Amino acid sequence: MRSIKEHGWVYLLLIATSYLAFGKLMSTPLWNPIDVDILCEAHNLSKNPAAMFSHIGFYFSQPLLQLGFLLEYRFFGLNPSGYIAVNLFLHATNSFVVYMLVHMLFPKRPMAVLSAVLFAFGVGSYGKVFMGIHHLEALMLAGLHLLVLYFFLRNDFRRDGSIRSPLFLIGLGLFLVTGLTRSASFSLILTLIAYKAFFFKWRKGRAILSKDLLVFALVGILFYWGQSHWGYRQPTVFDNAQTGEYFSLLSIKNLFRYLNLMFFPMQQSPILEDANPLVTLLFQARSVIRFSLTMAIVSYSFFGFVFGSKAIRFFIAWTYITLLPFTSHTASGVWLNLSHLYLTSLGFCVILAAGTRGTSNLLHKAGVRRFLPYLVPLAFVLASVGLAHMLDAQHVRKAQSPAATEMREQMFRTCTSRPVQFQEQH
Repeated sequence: MRSIKEHGWVYLLLIATSYLAFGKLMSTPLWNPIDVDILCEAHNLSKNPAAMFSHIGFYFSQPLLQLGFLLEYRFFGLNPSGYIAVNLFLHATNSFVVYMLVHMLFPKRPMAVLSAVLFAFGVGSYGKVFMGIHHLEALMLAGLHLLVLYFFLRNDFRRDGSIRSPLFLIGLGLFLVTGLTRSASFSLILTLIAYKAFFFKWRKGRAILSKDLLVFALVGILFYWGQSHWGYRQPTVFDNAQTGEYFSLLSIKNLFRYLNLMFFPMQQSPILEDANPLVTLLFQARSVIRFSLTMAIVSYSFFGFVFGSKAIRFFIAWTYITLLPFTSHTASGVWLNLSHLYLTSLGFCVILAAGTRGTSNLLHKAGVRRFLPYLVPLAFVLASVGLAHMLDAQHVRKAQSPAATEMREQMFRTCTSRPVQFQEQH
């Protein structure tokens, strides 16, 4: 009850923020063929849920995701609004875990609240992850990732990293469940190592490669081995003719492309066809802007590691580590998926909140002017919500096209008679 009284209002604030900012997305008709496939698959599985467990490799594929879609189908049927509503609720819950996590590492509640509110507004990821039924995967995986990190850190705080602690067992259980959605083990383990390293003195010099971390690493290796033998494996976008050096250089290039996208979320899109002249001008100057942003990102990362607090160093490392699994998802780097920035944007929100709060504190004697630094995160909030609704308007136009209308009609006519087909990746 004490925790509810102390933190419950923050959870309610984040739920309200998520639905007020993005609730309109629930009224968008189906336009994405992947979402149609998911609904038809859920309908077929609802008649025989046990069929899912005959799927070869299900232990290391995505049964938790399939069960999630099946449960949603029980409540919402073929109506997409409920699925998007669930996505927004999961996002609000993830935002609350962000608040609890940041509050644990930064002993200042306003800092934690601001970080969580920015995350709830989609700053850094710009709402793309809320716009489709299939994005349940990304939201579910991110929530599990955040919860594992929270319980791991809390166990290290309160029980000195004991592997017999209930906090550790909960974290380990969630880590096992994370492996049943999609492989993210090594990214998460690298994050835990970064925490151990940057908080080394604060942790009273306890070993970085401690028993709790080694247990997580062993479980991650076993999951990787099992998935490589029996589970679904997404093929790389690179063919065998391309060298490892090319792969590595392109991954580094994509890493900075993604980091740029958090600050400057503009890439080739039909939205630009109807954009005002200022937006068009900014897009034409994108090469100069992206080069300048890359230099600024490299500079901030270096000086943040050298002079920043242990928490700032950790969240800078978080930003890079959580992007690594996605840097090989595009061969050319021409188009990047904003939804891949969802978990990474936590680091961006924390750094933005820390800079805003720090600058405002320096101006504490300047009267009303001390609130001027908040104009920067406000600008990102407006950009995030505005871009999300622009993308949604584009999706509404797609949904009104003859092809999308026929697709929905076909779904209602035939999905009840289709054989069970498993979507190994959504």
